[in-house]
Amino acid sequence: MDNTNHQPNSILPARPGSDATLNQEGFVHNETYGEPNANTVDVEAAIEEFHEMKRELSRISRHSNLTTLDKAGEEGRVSEEEFDLNRFLQGMSYEDTKAGKKPKHLGLVFKNLAVEGVGADAHTILNVITGLLSLVQPWKLFNFGLGGSTKTILHPLSGFVKDGEMLLVLGRPGAGTTTLLKVLANMRSGYKNIKGDVSYGGIDSATFAKHYRGQVIYNEEEDQHYPTLTTKETLQFALRTKTPGNRLPDETKEVFVNKLIYMLGNMLGLSKKMDTLVGDSVVRGLSGGERKRLSIAEAMTTQSSINLWDGATRGLDAVSALDYVRSLRVMTDVSRNTTVSTLYQASSSMFALYDKVLVLDSGYCVYFGPVELAKDYFESLGFYRSPRKSIPDFLTGISNPLEREIKPGFTAPESAAELHQRYVESDIYKEMMKELAAYEDQVLEEKPSDLFKKAVYEEHQKLAPKKDPYTVSFYQQVKALTIRNFQLLSRSHESLISRYGTVLIIAFLLGSCFYKMPLNAEGAVSRAGAICFTIINIGFISHSELVNIMLGRPILEKHKHYAMYRPAAYYLSQVVVDLPLIIAQVILYQLITYFLMGLQLNAGRFFTFFLVLVVMSLAMNGFFRFFGLLTNTFMLANLVACVMFIYAFLYMGYYIYYNAMHPWFFWIHWIYPLAYAYKALIINEMGGQVYACDGPGSTVPYGAGYDDWSHMICSMSGGKPGESFVLGDDYLRSVLGIEPTWLWSVNIVMLIVWFLFFTGINILLIEKFQLGSSGSSTKLYLPGKAPKPRTPEEEKERLERQLQVTEKMDQVSTGTTFSWQHINYTVPVKGGSFQILNDVSGIVKPGHLTALMGSSGAGKTTLLDVLAKRKTIGKVEGRTYLNSEVLMSDFERITGYVEQMDVHQPADTVREAMRFSAYLRQDPSVPKSEKDIYVEQIIQLLEMEDIADAQVGDPSTGNGISIEERKRLTIAMELVAKPKLIFLDEPTSGLDSQSSYNIIRFLRKLADAGWPVVCTIHQPSAILFEYFDHLHLLVRGGRTAYCGEIGQDAKIMIDYFESNGGPKYASDANPAEYILDVVASGNVSSKNWADVWANSANAKALEEELEAIHNNVDRNPSRKALTYATPFWTQLYLVFKRMSLVYWRSSGYNLGRFLTIASLSLFIGFTFWKLSYSFTDIQYRVLLMFGSMPLAYMMITMGQPKFMGERVFFRREYASRFYGWVPYAISAILVEIPYICFLCLLFMVGIYWTVGLTETAEASGYYYLMVVLFVLWAVTFGFILGGLTENPYIAAVLTPLAFTTVFMFAGVLQTQFALPRFWSAWMYWLVPFHYVVEGLIVNELETLPIEPSSNDLLKFTPPGNQTCGEYMASFFSSGGSGYLVDPSSTTLCEYSTYSTAKEFYTTTYGWDASHKWQNIGIVCIFCVFNVLVCAALIYWRRKARR
Repeated sequence: MDNTNHQPNSILPARPGSDATLNQEGFVHNETYGEPNANTVDVEAAIEEFHEMKRELSRISRHSNLTTLDKAGEEGRVSEEEFDLNRFLQGMSYEDTKAGKKPKHLGLVFKNLAVEGVGADAHTILNVITGLLSLVQPWKLFNFGLGGSTKTILHPLSGFVKDGEMLLVLGRPGAGTTTLLKVLANMRSGYKNIKGDVSYGGIDSATFAKHYRGQVIYNEEEDQHYPTLTTKETLQFALRTKTPGNRLPDETKEVFVNKLIYMLGNMLGLSKKMDTLVGDSVVRGLSGGERKRLSIAEAMTTQSSINLWDGATRGLDAVSALDYVRSLRVMTDVSRNTTVSTLYQASSSMFALYDKVLVLDSGYCVYFGPVELAKDYFESLGFYRSPRKSIPDFLTGISNPLEREIKPGFTAPESAAELHQRYVESDIYKEMMKELAAYEDQVLEEKPSDLFKKAVYEEHQKLAPKKDPYTVSFYQQVKALTIRNFQLLSRSHESLISRYGTVLIIAFLLGSCFYKMPLNAEGAVSRAGAICFTIINIGFISHSELVNIMLGRPILEKHKHYAMYRPAAYYLSQVVVDLPLIIAQVILYQLITYFLMGLQLNAGRFFTFFLVLVVMSLAMNGFFRFFGLLTNTFMLANLVACVMFIYAFLYMGYYIYYNAMHPWFFWIHWIYPLAYAYKALIINEMGGQVYACDGPGSTVPYGAGYDDWSHMICSMSGGKPGESFVLGDDYLRSVLGIEPTWLWSVNIVMLIVWFLFFTGINILLIEKFQLGSSGSSTKLYLPGKAPKPRTPEEEKERLERQLQVTEKMDQVSTGTTFSWQHINYTVPVKGGSFQILNDVSGIVKPGHLTALMGSSGAGKTTLLDVLAKRKTIGKVEGRTYLNSEVLMSDFERITGYVEQMDVHQPADTVREAMRFSAYLRQDPSVPKSEKDIYVEQIIQLLEMEDIADAQVGDPSTGNGISIEERKRLTIAMELVAKPKLIFLDEPTSGLDSQSSYNIIRFLRKLADAGWPVVCTIHQPSAILFEYFDHLHLLVRGGRTAYCGEIGQDAKIMIDYFESNGGPKYASDANPAEYILDVVASGNVSSKNWADVWANSANAKALEEELEAIHNNVDRNPSRKALTYATPFWTQLYLVFKRMSLVYWRSSGYNLGRFLTIASLSLFIGFTFWKLSYSFTDIQYRVLLMFGSMPLAYMMITMGQPKFMGERVFFRREYASRFYGWVPYAISAILVEIPYICFLCLLFMVGIYWTVGLTETAEASGYYYLMVVLFVLWAVTFGFILGGLTENPYIAAVLTPLAFTTVFMFAGVLQTQFALPRFWSAWMYWLVPFHYVVEGLIVNELETLPIEPSSNDLLKFTPPGNQTCGEYMASFFSSGGSGYLVDPSSTTLCEYSTYSTAKEFYTTTYGWDASHKWQNIGIVCIFCVFNVLVCAALIYWRRKARR
């Protein structure tokens, strides 16, 4: 195949160089807006000079500069001015060719490609009732039998992209652009039906997916990265998994990685950010634009043959976006890649760099052909392009009846189907189909796939399987992942401190609670309890792994698509990292507990104890990860894992002895690793021990005159008549049902087997199951509210209504002036502070629409955060005044702030969310009907009619409105509040040109009506920029380069820059791109535009104006400032109403709780089926009441994530002063109460009558009331744990500490008499579970007799010539409890320790029935205390750290 003839065929005109820019008529001019040596790339010259450069490769030659590259990679930075991407890539290409590396050139062909999805009416919003009904139709959970219509996302279309070509896909949101790219990238899941053929250089899609995944990649709009890795670490990891085996001679892996980092850092302007954390909405790091560049860089590390970029310029400023597309052009030409991308609001300069363009409208292909012919084609149909409109905007606008313009005398096609039909009839279509057929013939003849397969084969490292799509060996994958895991771990200081701090505290608590256990009956019971607690606590800590496995999913799915590593390698790397963490954890725990408890001081037993805990921890990590991998949502995974863990605890062998397990459930004992760990540890401790029976209570009878052991027996279970001791082995066999010889042969071996089993099954799950959502997002509508296709007449009426909205804008009676002067903002960093904003001043007046512009990272979002009073970290200095007054408590309320992050309550529909904002934020004097009308107007303005009744949803789950629609909702939420001052952070980012036009035009109308508006904007077209009248321009370092009027045709602004030495402005250029190019930090400039501004007359005039405001400011305004628009009770009503709706629609959360509680209660009920009044069953009644504990555990672990999730939405709304923290705190608690009452009823119904508890009205009523209060306490306690931290992992780690404290000191497993005095004096009385258990047990047992079974009786022989009554008379007279079954017997005495259940709990636990109702009151006090603490934490954490 000819590798040089890559230009399009005859119908394609020659493409202009990348430094040329299409003017507004589509012609070429070579003017450069910025400095003459701006960072541009001449593509044609690069290709022509290729052979001449063979002798000029010294700068990047492996012979002369490997050291330089190595150093550049090590330092992560290099002078950007020295970097020439074109030359660098040519050098790499030359050296690769010279070394004999085969090229991976593949074209892309798609024929009759059609995609269908589920129609809008197939899914409705779930609530608790519909969720319950769906359980009887489980097939619907897997999208079978949904009914409803089928939606055609893409109608049949055909096309091709040759290697070395770039295809631009244009279309409005909803046109199908993302679907096309995903299907071309072989991401086919999530769609109902895909028809047609996609060929990758002659390789079919199925073969390509199996063997060459990662050679075609899709880069999505959203940026998914680990926020605590640095930029360099992120790229290093990606390159370690993509380092080819056929590198240059003598080129090490390290040099290869550094060479690519050098190139990517300079190409994308990241070289100075290599040591910066990536960051996210919580962790401070890269700016949004820089994070987008990192996503691009990461995708480029794959060195794939076919690249698909979806909205990759979103969040980039115009200059950065153009440089990025230029870089794509160079890489495509030099490396002969195949590139397909979508762009929103693309400029004509970007458009000129592509070979072909495909325009979609409602899934129809309305144009596919050369970029140079596209404008003329649509103009020939009768469409008119205004001189100021860019060609991509013109092409996209064709599909919008509101935007497109028709030439006089023409009848242009209107619908998408008509446009498609006209295109199919055109000469361009016929020519493109001929080219497609010719290209297919060429592919068949030249077989580029053969060379591609050889290249991929050779690219594999030596030990990497050649048939797998992964470049590096499995060992190298695990190694790279392990390094990354340790990097993540090294920055998780809070997580590590909380994990090991929790272990340390639990160890001291447990060790002191079971301090120096004696070798007697009491010590035997305590040993079993201590070992049980050890097992449970280690298991609890493993529960936190569920959080980790769920949080890493999106990144894992992305890397899986990139074929960076096998998911199995990801899982094994987690296990590798587990080992040192667990060893350290067990050592810390064991060194404290082992010696405090007084366990056997034997080296063999000590290390056996250590081994068992390590293997059990590894197995339990796998146990919890199993449920994380088996389910798609954290809530469901948490529910199932909780239930399974509780089952494991109940049948571990401590709570219920193996000998007492019912035959229908005993098998559970054998299928959980906890049971084997418990048995191993208790055998290790009790095996071979001898427990003495001496002292009161240890023998029967005891006291003066009782010293003949032939007529006495140990009261300890397992005791034999005539023996003054009990062997540990006998106790294990007869009481616990544990075989002491099975320590190694069964229990430890089975623990290892369980660890290997969970490792194997989890590897299988992670390899075979798709863990995240894919394909198109599913919209959920209110029943009967799904949109229906409109007729042309209905669509025309809708557009007319939309036009009328902006024309009816009300005039504001009093305008608002907002000024800021000498704003400085510094943030703390390691070793000092860093200044982000530097002496920024400005003003916005009534009627001003101010554009806040600057390159990515200049501080635009930071300035808006500071002005809107959203910053909570760092130091803000300077003056801000509103209407010549100091800012008052109502500032946040009367200010609208459209943030960059789209944070919304997922359960609301779009209309409900907007009404919620309007009701709470508009003046209370405005009637509700008027607010509703205004909401409908905004819905029409932003073209949201079709999603008004759709649930907002969550993009991570695949349900809800799209990313672009969420951005519209973010804007709408602020507009419906009718603020007096509006800040908007990138409101047009990710939107198409018409949506952006609608929003900016509406903002212009707001400004004309008297509202002041400040808006950051990245890539404004010339048409959009005309709507702004003022500009505040920032440069790197957070300094002002211009602040003032723009003027008609931007004349004032342009004159300023030209008069101060800026380049001459081309009359047909976009003024927004001009000013960004002038001050762009990537350009080599002799001028510091911030200094130029500081010394200008304009700056001095602004300073004088701001000083005048400062000198006349009212420092004590007399006007009434309301922090919230509505009174407290209105806030409480609306917030509680919304919260109730959220819970009603949280079917996963509540339905999951209902089902798990019902199954748990029935499980416990049948475990203790129909208990008798025997002493053993009386003890089981005590354990049953104690069994309420798992209920609390479940409520705590489920309440935590729910509370933390809702807090995110509360903070967003609180920041805009929707409502106060008190209404939210009250609502968060109140909304739980009805669900808690129902949950407790389910729990009681499942247990009460299956077990056979006391059936009096008082006893059953008391039981229900106490369980309700206890569950309320548990839920609010879970909220408290969630409120203490921002990190869900830390919250999960804190749970075992809190729960262990509650569980340990309740007085059941270790009675108050057995507790050390230190704990029994105060901790015992501070634990709420003590009062719950005491109340429940005395309520149940106070009237019950004890009817001992034969196994309950202690049996011994009386001395000769004495009856049992005579022999025991002295024992009873001295205060001995219990009674003899037959006092007159002379052969065998049968003794029952207790006669009534009351006697049992009084003597054993020290409890009293008179405390029953007192305990209810005490538990109520604990609940109130929790509520108050929860409210305090809500107040404390009401603002996010930013």
